[in-house]
Order: sequence, then structure tokens, then C-alpha cells
Amino acid sequence: MEIVKFKKLKNNVYEIIFDNDLKIKLYDDVIVKYNLLVNKVLDHKMFEEITNYNDSLGAYYDVIKRLNTKMRSEKELRDLLSKKEYSEKIINDTIDRLKKDGYLKRDLYIKSYINDQYRFSNDGPLKIKRNLNKLGFRDEEIEPYLDIDFSEKAQKLIDKKVKTNSKYSNYLFKEKINNYLINLGYPRELFLDYLNSLNLSDREILKRETASLLRKYSKKLNNNDLNYFVRDKLCKKGYNIDEISEVLNEEL
Repeated sequence: MEIVKFKKLKNNVYEIIFDNDLKIKLYDDVIVKYNLLVNKVLDHKMFEEITNYNDSLGAYYDVIKRLNTKMRSEKELRDLLSKKEYSEKIINDTIDRLKKDGYLKRDLYIKSYINDQYRFSNDGPLKIKRNLNKLGFRDEEIEPYLDIDFSEKAQKLIDKKVKTNSKYSNYLFKEKINNYLINLGYPRELFLDYLNSLNLSDREILKRETASLLRKYSKKLNNNDLNYFVRDKLCKKGYNIDEISEVLNEEL
């Protein structure tokens, strides 16, 4: 096989055209390494060596491009290369080269990931750890870097929810906040005392809920049935029975 033409493309890639009309794309590093501007005749063995080396460079450059935008774990990079259908050998060689070049420092990735999640997300420590587990990191690697006080963050999330609560009773609101924080990965011991210490007034919310229910069902039910129905609905929402009676008396 003899090279008959070089055609420059983007990103330091050339299209190589052979005398049998075969076309391949090679990085300029490959052309220089194998001196293809001079050595234009290739046997099958040399052609295979050149294309394998070109694939390995392609895998490395693909990964570096991703790493220039954000840090990635070894698992993320392996998945990326696998989706691009690189061979297992090329993937392993690429990962080894990245480690040698200092791109895959596990402790640096973990520390950076935790700091980013703490600053830019609402996730708590348990969820952050689970996500790092999915990225291939072990608990014993992660836990030293999770020595951060998440309780203040949990309190801020609670305060934010308090300000926007316009429909839930004190009891139901606290239940929802509890489930919300648990789902975000906050252990109860980080927020339970603070949540229990809140003394939230149900009165205004209860009045709005009562008025809404009365408007909705007043034409469908007589006064006795309406009173019982609304009282039952509000009890199930966690409002105090005495306050319900007072507000109902005011509204009716």
C-alpha cells in the first residue's frame, strides 16, 4: 500500500489516501512518529501498527478534551471510551497513561467533587457519598473529605421552606421537611433538633385552607355535612382540633 495524498483536516488531523483508494484519518503526531511523509509504502503489519497507535492517540485526546471542561473519575472515562467503541486494551492503556500524567488523582477528584456539591447543590453527605460510590470510589476514600458541617446547610433549607409554606399545617409541614431532607441525604441528627424547635403558627394557613374548602363544597353539602366534612379534611392535614373549631365558627 502506497500513500498518494495527504489532505489536512481540522484539529491536527489528516486524511490519508492510498493507491487502492483507501482513506483513513491520522493525527499529525502519527505521521511524524512514523515519518510517513517519506516512508509512503506500508505493509500490512506496519499499517496495523500505525492505525492502532492512532486509535490510542484518539482515545487519549478524547479524554483530555473532557478533562479540560471538568474533572472526571476513572469510571466515567472508561464508560466514555467504551461508548466510543475503543478496544479494552486501548482503554486500559489510556487510563494508565492518564494516571502516569497525573490526571487521575482519586483524592483530588473526591475533594473537588464534595466541595462542588456542598457549594452548588442541596445534596447532603449521604447522597454525595452514594453518588461517589456510583463513580467507583470506596467509603474509606470518601469519608475523610466529608468532615464538613452540613447542619447549617440543612437549617438554611428548612428556613427557606418555612418562608414558602402556604398550605401545610405545622405537623404536616415538619413531616414533609423531614422526608425532603432525608431524600437529599441528610441524616436526621443533623436537623431534627432544629426542626422540632420551630414553633410555626397554623392560624393564617388554617384560615386560608378552611375558606378554600368552604367555597369549594358549600354548594354541594348542607351546613351540618359541610361542617363535618371540612373538619375531617383539616384534621387529616394535621391541624389542631380546637383551632379548627374556632376558625370554622368564625367562617360560618
